[in-house]
Amino acid sequence: MVRGYTADTYGDFFIASLQEPYRNVIMVLDWEILVGLKTPAMTGTVSGQAGTREFIGNLTQLDIAFSIGDTIIVGNIEYTIDSIPSSFEIGVAETISNSITGAQYYGSENADNRFEYGYRWSQTGDVFSEINPLKPAIPPQDIGYGDLLAITFDVNKPVYIDTTVEVAAIQNLNTLTFLSITHTLETGEGTIIACPNFCTECTDPFAMNGCANIIVSCDDDNLFNPYNLTKSNNIYKQLTSMITGIFGHEVNYFRTEPDLRTSDVILMEYSLHNVVDNKSLKVLVPDNEFPTEANTYDIFGIDLEDFEVHITAEEFESIFGAGKSPRNKDYMYIPIINKMYEISSIALADEFNKTNSYWRVKLTKYQDRTSVVKGTFDAATDVLVTGIDELFGEEINNEYRQSGKPEQFKSVISSYRDGIRDFLNKGLNIVDYDLKNSWTVVSKNYYDLSSVTFDTNVIGYVAKSEVLVGNSAAFTGWFSPKFDAASTVDHYLFGDNDALLSGGFRLTISNTEFKLSVNGWTESYQHGMTLQNDTWYGYVVNVNNVFSQLSLSLYSLDPNSNVITKTSSPTSMNLILEFNENRNMSTPITWQSSTNYGLRANNMYMTNIRVFEQPIEFEQHSNVLNQYVVRDNQLAIVIDNAIPSLGFQKFANAR
Repeated sequence: MVRGYTADTYGDFFIASLQEPYRNVIMVLDWEILVGLKTPAMTGTVSGQAGTREFIGNLTQLDIAFSIGDTIIVGNIEYTIDSIPSSFEIGVAETISNSITGAQYYGSENADNRFEYGYRWSQTGDVFSEINPLKPAIPPQDIGYGDLLAITFDVNKPVYIDTTVEVAAIQNLNTLTFLSITHTLETGEGTIIACPNFCTECTDPFAMNGCANIIVSCDDDNLFNPYNLTKSNNIYKQLTSMITGIFGHEVNYFRTEPDLRTSDVILMEYSLHNVVDNKSLKVLVPDNEFPTEANTYDIFGIDLEDFEVHITAEEFESIFGAGKSPRNKDYMYIPIINKMYEISSIALADEFNKTNSYWRVKLTKYQDRTSVVKGTFDAATDVLVTGIDELFGEEINNEYRQSGKPEQFKSVISSYRDGIRDFLNKGLNIVDYDLKNSWTVVSKNYYDLSSVTFDTNVIGYVAKSEVLVGNSAAFTGWFSPKFDAASTVDHYLFGDNDALLSGGFRLTISNTEFKLSVNGWTESYQHGMTLQNDTWYGYVVNVNNVFSQLSLSLYSLDPNSNVITKTSSPTSMNLILEFNENRNMSTPITWQSSTNYGLRANNMYMTNIRVFEQPIEFEQHSNVLNQYVVRDNQLAIVIDNAIPSLGFQKFANAR
């Protein structure tokens, strides 16, 4: 069982991902993984003082757990044991660098207790490569195409690296903990940097060393002398202007003026305002306290806290002209908090001797109002304001598609097509059958492709058969073979009609091989399986053109998956991985056929045919194959559950 980054059973599997990607990286030159082994004898915790060479245990059995010469790992630092005075004391050869209290400790992994590692990578954080073995830098002659240390990254893009961890050997009652991984990187500046990454949930954090490097310089040569001024008002105004120049925050101010033709004498307002100028000026924030970042949310979106700023008359008039003042519906962008506000009200300040040197301006959340005509200033405003549609437009549309599932629940469009299929052979038999996995319905129908003359075109889909340059694809489906065990014929799983003329795309399977054919070129997999007539099989084919990889995974449905026994649970998904192989291709796999995707008659039952526009990650294979209703249908091109369509029904008498 896996708990966080700790595993205790053979075959346990998890993925360690970087929370923040590497940047400005050309290559990974080496890697080092630190793993901690915990045995039943490693009880309690240890403490140590910086500068010493001894750990003191609490509730420990150090003399049983370790021998002289062994390695003890405290936190994520390795120490060599040179003495064990008692079960509560242990001496090490190295000096302890940081004081530690009540820390967990581990031993080193060995041949009987170890992990095996793989990796996958991405420079988008969205689509990852297939999982490949993680090979060390020594010996260098073993590093080849597709290995992590042989990849040259785009230095202008971030680098995401996931490390897959699987227990390859473990003794009873022991645990293995993934403590840290260090990648040695070559950067764009030509330097080599070792980047350690560790998990705070896995070990005890250490105190960080650092230094303060800020100095404040004061200029005493030009102090303000208030006694040189004779008029108190002038003193006040000069102080106000000086404070604005020193402590004022520069903002991007948009000034509006009412359209005099739109005056409304009943409501005492103007219906339209025009933006007439856009310049920078400084504003003061009382006590220099900006509103909190704790935004409020309602049905209309995010609301910002209102707050007050002060604008001096001298500052405003020097920029916009004599006699000008702030107005309602003016708006400003404040860079220091990266927000846009509009003016909701203005008041004169209660000042010394009624000087009227500045305005108190109430700011509220900016709204794009139709009553404010921006004209030539529309582009300048749009650069500073980002709306929900700009930020999340694509995600919102994807959520609508994912929730509404139009690809699966389209109503009948016409009498001859149903939105998924535009052709269906009238001789094809569609059988009602509940295909279940652990009592979960995977499919309710299947195509009996043996009911039509062999290799006859039986189904044509609306989707065109193509994978263009720069795109990827994934193909999944369920099939049950009904052909003889001695048959050598390639049975058509999925593809298009162009594949019959040495073009297009096609997937086939036989008793010995699984083949992918594109434009006359064929990639064959010797699956080594014995196909059974009473068994259902699932396949996942990933055409990953981002990383020039091709992968095939074949699964079988456990025949006992719907039988409750003492050792099985009716809620676990019982898929058996029969075959899996990833291949690195020298060139991307692309095609553009003149025909659409389709099925041809063969000696098999088939259902749940899917085509996705994005590869399916290895850990998601089971989820996708077991879905009757596809969750991520916005990524799907074809979703066919072999359901009889009303659009294809024939009636002898219309009465």
